[in-house]
Amino acid sequence: MSSAGYLSAQEVHKEKITILFGHRFPPFYSITSKSETHPRFKGLFIDILEKFAKSHPQYEIEYKCLPRERINKVLTEEKADCFALSNPMFLSKEIQNKYVHSAPLWKISDHLLVKVNSNIKESNIEKLSGKKLAVLHGNSYGPLDVYFSKGIIRKQAVYRTSQFFKLLVAGRVDGAICNKRTLPTLMGRTKYSKKDFRLIEKPLYEYYLHLLIKRDKLDFLADFNAFIVENKIIELN
Repeated sequence: MSSAGYLSAQEVHKEKITILFGHRFPPFYSITSKSETHPRFKGLFIDILEKFAKSHPQYEIEYKCLPRERINKVLTEEKADCFALSNPMFLSKEIQNKYVHSAPLWKISDHLLVKVNSNIKESNIEKLSGKKLAVLHGNSYGPLDVYFSKGIIRKQAVYRTSQFFKLLVAGRVDGAICNKRTLPTLMGRTKYSKKDFRLIEKPLYEYYLHLLIKRDKLDFLADFNAFIVENKIIELN
């Protein structure tokens, strides 16, 4: 067989891995091209995936970008191989039964964002009883979910982070749940200024980010985990 024929055979036997993304989760990923068939992204996690793909040519990695609510549906129906990036505490039991998480990548935290003159001074969950918080539609909020479901803390779901700032300025919510790492970049895309808000330093909760991988993709899981362990992941400042 010629070398060209050998390469063609290799190409045919590549295993396709479909990874779901949201639109923006800086600095880990941000969409740069919204093509439905071939969306393009940039960010720390995209750099890792590109490096992994180069060292593991047996995989053909495909990106798909969907709203968070649709991601939940696709994962429940097992119509994707992976989801970037999440933590098991944000996933339903049904999804956890169908997917496993990779080795940990980065540790991050969610915080309470309030107006600069708000009388809320701390993020103790027990003391947020009766407050109304802005959240992203389709997202889970780990330990806060039970408080939302029981009505102890009220929530106002929105579709874009920019709507957090609008609701806060208008006084329609008492606070918004924001990721400390993503907030500066996302706020920078709006007309609002950080001087009008205050991020409470003590986190509501902390967690590790993982790549979520379908349970029947054991070879990919093993290869990706080995790659993460062997390669130093850029630490967040």
